[in-house]
Amino acid sequence: MLLVLSLVTLRYADEAELPGWLRNVARHAIPAAAILLPAAFFLSVLSPEATEPNALINLAYAGAASLTVGLLVLGVGLIRNYRGGDECQE
Repeated sequence: MLLVLSLVTLRYADEAELPGWLRNVARHAIPAAAILLPAAFFLSVLSPEATEPNALINLAYAGAASLTVGLLVLGVGLIRNYRGGDECQE
């Protein structure tokens, strides 16, 4: 599901009205979350004797933060593009 979300948001990242570095944040943060979240759950219990997750579970927090930042930046950029488009048409 995160991979499909990443592909959809990549299409909209080019339409967002954002400076270059924020556009790169929106373009890379969401796919990074699609990698970090599953990796955290897999790598945190890699040992067969594991009864609880190890410190690599913190990658899940990094992935959640990456997803949140990426979606917020993209959303703000798309709203700015929408509002800017209305002003140009009038």
